[in-house]
Amino acid sequence: MFREAGYYSRMALGLVKWARVPLEPDPPALIRRTLQNRESNFLGLMRQAVFENPAHPYHTLFAWAGCTCGDLERLVRQDGLEKALATLYQAGVYLAHDEFKGKKPVERGGKSLVVDPPAMANPRVTGVVEVASSSASRSLGTVTKRSLEYQVYREAQNLVMTADYEEGKRPLISMTAVLPGTSGLRRVLNYTRRGRPPEKWYAMGGDLRSSAHYRLVTLLLLAELRLLGLPVTFPSFLPHNDFSPVARWLARRKQEGFPCLVTAAVSRAVRVAAAAQEAGLDISGTLFLVGSETFTDAKRRVLEAAGCEAHPRYAASELGTIGVSCRHMTGNRVHVCLDSIAVINRRRIAPLSDVEVDSLLLTTLLPSAPTVVVNVEMDDAGTLGRATCDCSLTALGLTQQIDQIFSYGKLTGGGTTLLSDDLLHILEHHLPARFGGVPSDYQLVECEGTSQTEIELRVHPRLKTGPEAEIKSSFLAEIKRLRAGSLTRSIWLQTESVRVVRAEPYTVGRGKVNALHLLGSKDHGR
Repeated sequence: MFREAGYYSRMALGLVKWARVPLEPDPPALIRRTLQNRESNFLGLMRQAVFENPAHPYHTLFAWAGCTCGDLERLVRQDGLEKALATLYQAGVYLAHDEFKGKKPVERGGKSLVVDPPAMANPRVTGVVEVASSSASRSLGTVTKRSLEYQVYREAQNLVMTADYEEGKRPLISMTAVLPGTSGLRRVLNYTRRGRPPEKWYAMGGDLRSSAHYRLVTLLLLAELRLLGLPVTFPSFLPHNDFSPVARWLARRKQEGFPCLVTAAVSRAVRVAAAAQEAGLDISGTLFLVGSETFTDAKRRVLEAAGCEAHPRYAASELGTIGVSCRHMTGNRVHVCLDSIAVINRRRIAPLSDVEVDSLLLTTLLPSAPTVVVNVEMDDAGTLGRATCDCSLTALGLTQQIDQIFSYGKLTGGGTTLLSDDLLHILEHHLPARFGGVPSDYQLVECEGTSQTEIELRVHPRLKTGPEAEIKSSFLAEIKRLRAGSLTRSIWLQTESVRVVRAEPYTVGRGKVNALHLLGSKDHGR
């Protein structure tokens, strides 16, 4: 409780400082300069944050690989950044997701290291805005400390990446949760500082019993910003499992001649489109910028059936924006933000699966990056290629793309993130201990529902367990204990995303039962 109180007190102070700092006067020029200097930015970041900092985990990894700062500089100058990163990966300079999170020791050549996630922080920046990478009932998770320089850069980057979507100054609608997640608050402040406060902020607030204090803190922080003269938007809380208020607002603005731009998690955007169709509301012409989960063809079809246009964004809380789609792109495809991130691939077997994936390895480049990583996996996969579309982002120099993005090692349905190992403990330990059976009797499946991603908890029909409602209640109680669990449970309850099914688990390969099946992993065995 005391840690959480301190966190929100520091957040209040950080928001004041952020609100007062000037905006970047020429965002496109800033991005171009940063692109031109990406290799020197990377080398400077490595020198200051890693090679001169023995406490940083990558200091040890580079030492194990026998790579000095001079060696790295020669490698990058000779081969280019991405080829150099591939060479570093082969030499063992990388972190798998569980290694990055400190959940599994790093083992290279008989040597072992346990990563302390806060040690990944950039020692050269002074954190002003703190962001918890995951928020839970018992822990704030890893807190990323962002400098004012970084926040201003992110604002400039977001403006450049989304400029094509904002032509005509469409009314802006934000669909994000209130605290403990910080993305909604930061998005509202970001757009307000640019003179474009969201016209509406539709919030996923959960029930009052579990989220009243988070609602109160959110409102207090917004009131603080109002006192500073910023006309920030206060949230409107959606009713239980009802997205029709958003659909009605979009239809009204469409009728008035002002189709809106909506930022939302994928499933929430799809629920709005479905609600509009069910009520016979015309929201055609609405633009959706979606993220936080796999943007499948089935979900795209629901949005397009309502006459809407939707494009994905790809981001990670510790690393910032990784990629943004342009209006020329189709499918789940984005331009890589080459100014701030470098991306390469490695072929690997996905955990809890027999499926090979092209895992993405990400490297931070900005001197102000709050977290400094080289070839880190976020358990996401995708196909790397060259962006050939005729758009402003390609002209700017963002010529690399990632296509067919999906998460293979974490659950992202509903726009929140849960790690597979945490879920595995519930499925293989808690549920068998509570309701009987063995680990293979329980399976969690991320399904493509008619209007959202659904979470199906399959329980083998041979078990003489309690009623489905009791199993569901116990499962969600354990979810709440996880990092990101409190927010996830609230959203799943509000959207009725979880169902318990008496059915045999899906099998893959030669009858193998995997405890977790993720949307996009192509191994559902259906």
